[in-house]
Amino acid sequence: MRRFVVDHILPDQGVVLIEGAEARHIAKALRMEPGDEIVVMDSEGMRYHGLIQSIGTSRVAVEVKGPIATPDTPPLDMVLCQAVLKAKAMDLVIQKVTELGASRIVPFLSRRTVIRLDEKRGENKLRRWKEIARNATAQCDRAIPPQIDDVTDFRQLLSATSREDGLKVILWEQERSRDLKDVLRQAGPQEKIVGMVGPEGGFSREEVVQAMEVGFVPISLGRRILRAETAAMVLVTLCLYEWGDLGLD
Repeated sequence: MRRFVVDHILPDQGVVLIEGAEARHIAKALRMEPGDEIVVMDSEGMRYHGLIQSIGTSRVAVEVKGPIATPDTPPLDMVLCQAVLKAKAMDLVIQKVTELGASRIVPFLSRRTVIRLDEKRGENKLRRWKEIARNATAQCDRAIPPQIDDVTDFRQLLSATSREDGLKVILWEQERSRDLKDVLRQAGPQEKIVGMVGPEGGFSREEVVQAMEVGFVPISLGRRILRAETAAMVLVTLCLYEWGDLGLD
């Protein structure tokens, strides 16, 4: 059955509404009809068997039936601190790391960030990223969407992450002595990893030094220079492969 995310489902709620783009998708793209069965899920991990009652142009009413078991969350708390990228690239990162199993995404602005956001534009971006994450959560059948923080700046990010537990790594194309594979294996099994990925132009040396002062380890992903969005997905994938749930065991 197809899965759809709603804001919140109460245990005794008889009917939930799917509105906006998702409702239009059900009506026009999927061409679903009253009586079709779906799964409705919320951001807290609750999910229920649902039966479509009615379909309008921008609203779908769903009768809530019995609860359905929620998938397990990844054993690794994977936090991605991602410098804000140009629109399509950032959207892609949000979508793919949600599918992979990142638990939290922290967008930030650094010295070489191309995109500059005022308060209103930042709010609009955050709203869009959360919607992308919700849709990706339903598509890949994960338990809950990742937490997406408000956009912050590099100094505030360092201040906040200085108090974070777990292994902390920062990707830097000029690092020559440590790669991710060696750092993960030397550190051993982790419950939490905080990974930081820079903007299209990468980090300055000064920024890397500042990150090291609060516990980040500079690492390389190899000899090739990857796009920022590619690097983010590789980092999350390898960490979750090593200590997460990207496998059957």
